[in-house]
Amino acid sequence: MTRISPEKFLDFITFFRKENPHHVQAMKAFAAQVNPALMEDTAAWVIQFRTPLQTPAPAQVVAQASGAQLITKQQLASIWICSPDLIKDQEVTEMNACLNRFAITTRPRLCHFLSQTAHESGGGRYKKELASGWDYEGRADLGNTQPGDGPRFKGAGYIQLTGRANYQDFANFIKDPAVMQGVDYVAEHYPFTSAGFWWQNNGMNKLCDSNPTVQAVTLRVNGGTNGLADREMYYQRCLVAIP
Repeated sequence: MTRISPEKFLDFITFFRKENPHHVQAMKAFAAQVNPALMEDTAAWVIQFRTPLQTPAPAQVVAQASGAQLITKQQLASIWICSPDLIKDQEVTEMNACLNRFAITTRPRLCHFLSQTAHESGGGRYKKELASGWDYEGRADLGNTQPGDGPRFKGAGYIQLTGRANYQDFANFIKDPAVMQGVDYVAEHYPFTSAGFWWQNNGMNKLCDSNPTVQAVTLRVNGGTNGLADREMYYQRCLVAIP
């Protein structure tokens, strides 16, 4: 009989969803078979589990993944149609960390990613959804099962990350539990990285490698052609800014 390894068991914990009744019943069945001594609140594993992890600050996390500078502040300002003085150095660092992390490194990938995020953010003006987020309240399909989840986990970043489940997936990926603080934290620390996470999960680099039109990329990002003319405009600006 094949045994579940400790590493494989961690997968069960990582992807546990309280809103999934099958997950809850499975964990209850598992707990019922565990030595009662291990279920004590003072058990060694419980104490270790509750010990806070000393994770790097977001700036340190970004620095570790930054890699080469692919886009300068001046190039980004040209794409966003704003003064370079309005862009913080940390924003440029986080952007380049994102581009390197998600292999958005060729000219077609860069132009499509930066034009789409430029449109979605109003040229870098908006890092989070302008609506209150209460329309997402109670949306089980987004993992919003706790009171206040709608506003707390409304759209954040330059391709808006939305819903408790998606935030949790991003937190697991980026290894920063503070992501679960919600929209303000992600908007401040990971506006590009959260967008890059979506980009990777939806196979956008492969699409960009096929020489697609802006419309084809927009259909994947938006599900329609909303704002197509604006996206086309930003794409043309990217072609000029990125030789």
